Amino acid sequence: MSIYDLSDPLLLQIFQFLDHRDVCLALRQTCQQWYRLSYDFTLWRRLHFSGFSQLRNEHFLPLLHYYGDSIQEIDISGCRGIDGLGFNAISEHCKSLRKLNLSNTYIAGEAFLKICEECPKIKELNIFDCQFISYKVLSSIPTCLQGLRKLSMLNRLDPLQYVLNRSSVISVYQSLIKNCKELVELDCKASDFVEDDIFADGIANLHTLNLSHCTGVSDEGIQSIAVSCSALRHLNISHTYISNRGMEVISRCCKRLTHLNVSDCRNVTDIGVCVVAHNCHELRHLDVHGESWMALRPHSTGNITDVALKVLASWCPSLEYLDTTGCWGVTDDGVRAITTACKNLRHLEVRGCLSISDQSLLSLADNSRELRSLNISECVKVTSAGLNLLMTKCTKLKFLKAETCHYLANLRLSCQVQHSVGCSCSQLPAKDVQGSSFTGQIFPKTLERHFQCIDEAGPSSSSFQAQCRPKVVKCTITPCVLSHLDLSFCSNVADDSIQQVASFCRQLTYLSLMGCYLVTDKGIGHIAKHCKLLEHLNLSCSRTQRSKLTDQTLAELAGACHALKHLNLYNGVCFSEKGIGQLMDRRWSLRELCLTTGTRTKLDAEVICRAIMAARGDCIGKIQAEMDCQHRWPSLSSSPHVATMERNILFKFPRKSCV
Repeated sequence: MSIYDLSDPLLLQIFQFLDHRDVCLALRQTCQQWYRLSYDFTLWRRLHFSGFSQLRNEHFLPLLHYYGDSIQEIDISGCRGIDGLGFNAISEHCKSLRKLNLSNTYIAGEAFLKICEECPKIKELNIFDCQFISYKVLSSIPTCLQGLRKLSMLNRLDPLQYVLNRSSVISVYQSLIKNCKELVELDCKASDFVEDDIFADGIANLHTLNLSHCTGVSDEGIQSIAVSCSALRHLNISHTYISNRGMEVISRCCKRLTHLNVSDCRNVTDIGVCVVAHNCHELRHLDVHGESWMALRPHSTGNITDVALKVLASWCPSLEYLDTTGCWGVTDDGVRAITTACKNLRHLEVRGCLSISDQSLLSLADNSRELRSLNISECVKVTSAGLNLLMTKCTKLKFLKAETCHYLANLRLSCQVQHSVGCSCSQLPAKDVQGSSFTGQIFPKTLERHFQCIDEAGPSSSSFQAQCRPKVVKCTITPCVLSHLDLSFCSNVADDSIQQVASFCRQLTYLSLMGCYLVTDKGIGHIAKHCKLLEHLNLSCSRTQRSKLTDQTLAELAGACHALKHLNLYNGVCFSEKGIGQLMDRRWSLRELCLTTGTRTKLDAEVICRAIMAARGDCIGKIQAEMDCQHRWPSLSSSPHVATMERNILFKFPRKSCV
């Protein structure tokens, strides 16, 4: 039985996971049955074109005319090619609309008012960064959209208009917040008009509030919010001037708080975090990060230390997410306290915490088996030994960032296995054997043999079970699920470490080796051979480094990385026009290619553009303005200095259909 034997309703359920470009470019060119199904109304209830800057009225209007009655969600955020005709068509045809995202578009106040009047069933509305909507129009929202539950507010006002009409603006927003009785989520991030007076009446049912970058909100405003919105579960007050006094009011009034973001709040210290921990025992998500030391600040902006972490560990055992980036006072002791008490920890960021060492990784390996994401970038004391142990025991880890960890040199990654007695392919020490079966590690020399067994046997529902040798009863291997790995500027990472990554982390979709100048074509060859799912690869380096990668790397990637979509080769000095052309000829999945042209890289911009255009047809090349001398001084176009000027060029390739 093949997919072509499935019934139409089942195929439609599957096709709903595709975006509209795949429906148009792929489904309609496969077979007559799929062509017919691609026009089914169930596939066009949600129109999601977020960030599709090339969307125009001629593409958008036919969809609204044909599918208007069945459309329930529209997301055209960032689609600035839609004008008044498109917005008026929404109000005319989409009477059943439930969700509407208009953020970062050029919609005018009149068109927005008409949508509110003609589409009263809207439950979720986003008008963030809609600069042509006047604050006066917003007064119609409570009247027209009485069932509104989620609102992302307008954030920009003309400064002169706000100064001259401040009292009117405050009154409009007070009325808006007061009369939206069903509102449960309110996003006011980076809003110029948000001040303490806005929330005088509050919203009783509100459980999610985002006040990030709202510098007009003080402790008095937070007190009004906390008292009137006692049902709050998610609160974001990052990048504001809230102090420990505001934190105390929040903890006293909003005891059911589960998500709190106070990142870069320089007036919040251990005292405020401890008060929240004492009162909000359901807290699961806490973000207290400041700026990391790589931001070249003379001091850290994170005020949190081990004192706060130990109190969190005592009172908030349900903690799952913790971000202490840039908090220099956080050490191994604080991380040990969190990992010991919070067994469900899934996400930890300690970027720039200079005192973190292998002891923290050891504690994570022993206690945090549910860990999914870890950021130890700029933790300069971390070594390969700690990371190897962590990867061995935290088998659910999917996201790992370890930028600028210079002591990561000899990565010897391994995986958890269980052997039956008589497994002839295991070469483990005798001390690991316990009874009739044992659990241990597969080391590099035997790792490849086990993965060959995996490839032959295929995955089962729970783990890989492979027949390793004729004598073996069964060998159970827990595979690595790491999908995102960032080793940027780990200056001691070389081919032997990359070989281990390639052999062990076969589900990688993102890999950054930026600044790893010791990596050669041999290491990238292992990546291309084993990481078949890789989509994003960063092989760039700084201007002061000399990469050892050559056209052989491009040939390896072109031949094996069938899923590759984004490739960054900035400042690569050993690539040629011929190698780039061969890559483009063979790797049609590529969507973005980053190159540096000029004297140092020996790549000529015009030759590269012609080669890429010949291989791929239409593409979009974006040249950094600060590097483009011909743009600054057109009269110098014939100058040899201009011809050899270095340029960082980003090529974007349109999606092609597979016929």
